[in-house]
Formats: sequence, structure tokens, C-alpha cells
Amino acid sequence: MKKILIVGDLFPVPSNFDRFSAGDTDSLYGEKICSLFQSADYRICNLEGALTDRPGKCDKTGPVVFAPTSVLRGIQGLGIDCCALANNHITDAGPVGVVDTMQALEKAGIQHVGAGRNEEEIAHSLFFALGEKKICLYNVAETMYNAPGKRLAGAFLYDEYVVCKELESLKPQCDYLIVIYHGGAERFRYPSPQTRKRFHRMVDAGANMILSQHTHCVGCEEYYKGAYLLYGQGNFLFRSFNNEFTDSGLIVELALEGDTFAVRKHLVKAVDDTVRYDDEQDFSAFDARSSKVTDEAFLDAQFNAYCLSELPVYLRAYKGKIVGIRVLRRFFPSLYKRIYMKRYERNQLLFALHSLRSEQNREVAIRGLEEYLKGFKK
Repeated sequence: MKKILIVGDLFPVPSNFDRFSAGDTDSLYGEKICSLFQSADYRICNLEGALTDRPGKCDKTGPVVFAPTSVLRGIQGLGIDCCALANNHITDAGPVGVVDTMQALEKAGIQHVGAGRNEEEIAHSLFFALGEKKICLYNVAETMYNAPGKRLAGAFLYDEYVVCKELESLKPQCDYLIVIYHGGAERFRYPSPQTRKRFHRMVDAGANMILSQHTHCVGCEEYYKGAYLLYGQGNFLFRSFNNEFTDSGLIVELALEGDTFAVRKHLVKAVDDTVRYDDEQDFSAFDARSSKVTDEAFLDAQFNAYCLSELPVYLRAYKGKIVGIRVLRRFFPSLYKRIYMKRYERNQLLFALHSLRSEQNREVAIRGLEEYLKGFKK
């Protein structure tokens, strides 16, 4: 039997930099995970950040994720063969960080896919052998802060026409086509309508397996036309923030027995800033969610509730801040939400919806903000 192991978000944080730099895999991953990886024939992770010793600037909000190149020893020690780089944090140290990451991986003998020195040089896919079978790995991300340019490094971003045409072309060249898709709603355990539609279209174009990362939580699975779809693989070892969602993840095993491919899953759990194999392997909640994944009315209701819970974040950005809002949000979250909702008139909310829904207005607003921000001091 031959097998591939694929894990979700993997990246050091300052509290475990020393162990990564020392290559202390036993401490970071534990004996059972290390043994599982040693038994595999090919190992893939999503490298959720940039490796660089000369970080550049990234103009963004939210977490900025990068680490010194020395931490690569802790990734090498696990036996990782390939790092998927199409994600929202690969440009967090600026374009120079993307280039440094690729060079560090190449020097370490680790393959990479999904990022490039400019938009023309990004490798969208790579091939490798599993026994006598030819496997193709395809890596793509949603658009965030990670866009490449004609002279700027970045990630490969989802364009449905390009992706589906490329998958159609790649399928005849391989025996099994894996797509690692970095996107979806964070801390949401089901696919959004858009994500599920995209996955089905990629299967129609030739994908045999699609794994969704970025959501930082274990979601649910679906089989569609014989293809395996995982909506949320969860973190492997990435402890930039800790909550009930990020405490578990899945190792996906693709096993080849004869001419048959089989998908198996292994639950892992966070222990402080390390990860361990979950001895209980309790998939009951995962299976319950998966049983609902074809119920579109249920999925819509879940997504509607999630979006309403997240709406105050966007309304705050649109309307501006209130003095003392951090205290209000921390100690009186319900009042915080009501205040932001009541600050808008109905016509203002309708225009906000229109500006987001209209392709032309969205494009103009994005470009206008990009140009206007150039005048702000960083």
C-alpha cells in the first residue's frame, strides 16, 4: 500500500520558534504523528505564512504571519515533501517574503506550489508519482491580500474560467487530481453556497479530491460524482489564535491499494503550542454535519445565521469607530451589535448592499480605496 498525507495550516509561532529551529519534531508533533508521517510516501502541508530573515512591509489589517527561515528544520523533520503556498498569509512579509520562502524551501529540497515571483511565474500545479500512479496537486486561493503583480510575487488566485479549463487539461495527464483550495468562511463548519458551487464545478472539470483550508476549523465532507470534498480541514499546527474551532484538525490520508484510491482521516488536537494525535478519533459530530451537507435549506439557514453574527464587523468598517467600542464589544457584545445596527438608515444599508453586489461598483470601490490609501502614512 502507498499513501499520501495532507495536513492543513502549519506554521510556527514565536512561542515554538525555538523548537522548530532545533528540529524538535517529537516535542512539536508527538510520537504517533511522527510515526504516521514516517510511514507515508508523500507528505503535503499548507505553509500558512512567509519564511524570511528580511521581512518587508505588508499593508493590511489582521494577523501578520512570518517566521525566520531557521524554523524550516521543524518542517523538514516531519518529512514534508511539498508546501502549498496559495494562501492569504504568504505575502505577509511583502513580496520579498514570498521569494525568500520559495528559495528556503528549494534549498531544503522541499517542493512548493501555488505562489511565484510574479503573476506569470506562479506554478499552479505539480506532478509526483505514487507507486505506478501519477498524481497531480493543484493549489489555488481566494483573493485576499495575496494578489501577485507583473513584477510582484504573490499567490495563484481563483478565477473560475482559468481553474476549470486548467483542471480539464490536467485530468488526462494524471491518475488522480487533488485540489487544495484556500478559502471559505472562517470559523464556519459548513460550505457557503458559493464554496459548494465552486467545488462541484471543479469536480465537473476533473478534480478527484478537493480540500478546503483557511477556515481554521474541522467542517464536513461530501462525495460528489465519486470525488471527495472536504469543507474545512482545520489547523494542523498553527496557534496564532486559540479557540474552540482551532483546537482540532484533520490529517487526510490518500491510500493506494492496487488500482483503488481510498480516503482516510485522522483527528489531531492542539496541546498548547504543539499538536498530538487524538486517541479518541471521535467523528460523531463531523459525521452529523456531513449528513446535512446536501440539505440546501439547512445550509442556507446555517450560513444566514453565521453572516448575521459577523455583520457588525463590516458595519463598523463602513461607518467608522465609536469611542469606547472595544470595552463595549468585550463586556456587552449584544449591546455592541445593536448599536452598530441602529447607526444606519435603511437606505444606507441598501446602498452598502448595492455597492457590494454590483460588480461594477465593487470594482470601482476597490480600486478607489487602493488609490486613496496610497496617500496615507503607514
